[in-house]
Amino acid sequence: MISTLKLGILEIVCLFTLALTAPLAAHALEEPRVHIALGDSVAAGFGVAYTERYTALFSGMLKEAGYINRYVNFAEDGFTTAMLLDLINNMDEYERALFQDAYVITINIGGNDILTPLLGYLPTQEDVMDIIFELWEFIEDTMLIIPEIMGIASDFQEVMDSFSLWRVWSLPGINRMVQDAAPVLDDVTDLFDRVGDLNLIQLLPLLEGNFSPELDAALYRGVDEFAAQFNQIIDWVNTHAPGAVIIVNTVYNPIPEQVLGMSLAGLWERAGELIQSINRTIVETSHIKGYLVADVYTGFADEPENIMNFFVDTSALMLSFDVIHPSAAGHELIAGVNYGLFRGLGE
Repeated sequence: MISTLKLGILEIVCLFTLALTAPLAAHALEEPRVHIALGDSVAAGFGVAYTERYTALFSGMLKEAGYINRYVNFAEDGFTTAMLLDLINNMDEYERALFQDAYVITINIGGNDILTPLLGYLPTQEDVMDIIFELWEFIEDTMLIIPEIMGIASDFQEVMDSFSLWRVWSLPGINRMVQDAAPVLDDVTDLFDRVGDLNLIQLLPLLEGNFSPELDAALYRGVDEFAAQFNQIIDWVNTHAPGAVIIVNTVYNPIPEQVLGMSLAGLWERAGELIQSINRTIVETSHIKGYLVADVYTGFADEPENIMNFFVDTSALMLSFDVIHPSAAGHELIAGVNYGLFRGLGE
């Protein structure tokens, strides 16, 4: 009786242990299926929360549908095609092994091949904000002495009504006017120095889309280098992840057509021409290499108002001029395009 009871308890313990460990064992034996993200600041999610980046959103969709069980993001802010090629060529053994388990690989690259040389000719956001603050201070200083200037002008007019040269220069008001105006003149000088440092004379033609021969050469060199390096990236991925579904995003135009009511149509059009050259390479190479192309360019062109990160935070009194990177809505759009394309494989 006691032996039978002991055996029954032992069986119960064994069954309970098996029940607890079975899911763990099944999970341990589950074949790894990895989503790997490669690319630049768009894939890295610059300017949005971790959960809002398109790679995380797309990975979540894949995981929920049971396609993958792991997500790895190798994207880096500021990456050009050359930088991405260097990254994968210098991966260690562990990182390369991840590609053997890759089920889906997403690639977003090419925008910085155009932006890097172009931004070298543009003032930074800090430069723009500095000039705005200096202009504001100049206006404040000017407003402070306007009443004094008006009073001096009235005195001056009285003197001129009965003009006498020696009386004009003896007026204390003239001396005060000169003294009060001197700081404002200094501010004007400083302001024009700042404007000169920004090379606004060269900037205006650039905003109209008229590039210097040097900039033109640098931009088209970037397009040519993209084609060569992009082909090497795809070859590397195909070699190290032969069973993976590869999705490459087309590059959207990172130059807005208009900012704060100011038209940038000329620069926008020129950037669009260069971006479309890159996109033609992406599409044409896909016919040879066999990857999928997600048409992000058209998606952004159709809905530009909710894509870029331009906003005013009134609570923090902060103005963001980031009109290059996608907003959370933009990342959601990219994720939707990628997932729709992936699901289309089974139809």
